[in-house]
Amino acid sequence: MFAVEKKHCDITGFEALNHDVFRVRLRLEASDRDNMHFHAGQYLDLHLPEGKKASFSIASAPDQGRDLELHIRQVPGSEFNAMILEHLRTQTAIDVELPKGASCLNAHTLSPDTRFIFAAASTGFAQIKSMVEHLLANQVGNPIDIYWGARVEADIYLEKLPQQWAHEHANVRFVPVVSEPENSPGWEGRTGLMPDALAADLTAVDADLAVYACGSPGMVHALVDRLEAKGVDDAQIHSDVFAWSPRPAKTANS
Repeated sequence: MFAVEKKHCDITGFEALNHDVFRVRLRLEASDRDNMHFHAGQYLDLHLPEGKKASFSIASAPDQGRDLELHIRQVPGSEFNAMILEHLRTQTAIDVELPKGASCLNAHTLSPDTRFIFAAASTGFAQIKSMVEHLLANQVGNPIDIYWGARVEADIYLEKLPQQWAHEHANVRFVPVVSEPENSPGWEGRTGLMPDALAADLTAVDADLAVYACGSPGMVHALVDRLEAKGVDDAQIHSDVFAWSPRPAKTANS
């Protein structure tokens, strides 16, 4: 892993991707052009006013020079979230601390035989985007399945991007899943809960499988339950959630 460092960034972009998700673009100083080291899938901390910090997945791949991308969802009723978005929208620079997180791609997680499954809910797609773009940029031909769960189709805020990956790369499969199809006019894709859809599709489990789960603790823990029932070993499931929200211990009746 790379050493964690504090870096100064210009804020170069702030745009809405849908009704409640914003893309923030940051650029490290020119002196960091050859020194920006992070693994695909890691995150950073934003240094905010009053000594506060906020963690966000890096949505860009390490191969993209000194430019960084974040996806930040607006959380109704959260003053802290509103402050973060307003700060990024109105300021021109910010300090960040990176890289952080162990759920990422590195020499220990990559092999010619690895079969990747990426599972995201909401802005968990940011972390997946970094990893998939890194794999594709390095012409990795391993099987890559991407599941993105959302309440309605409008919440799949960059739906065309994974569709493009799947169209351009034979080893990529994209499966969007919505839980409220009645509120997604014209939706013809998978419905229900994403962990259920992923588990239903998983017909073969072997030592080469690697699952990356990116989203809320509830989603990640539910996915682990489904995958364990299919025979997937805990060591094959990677998520930063495990570091700050351990999976609840099972009782004798659960």
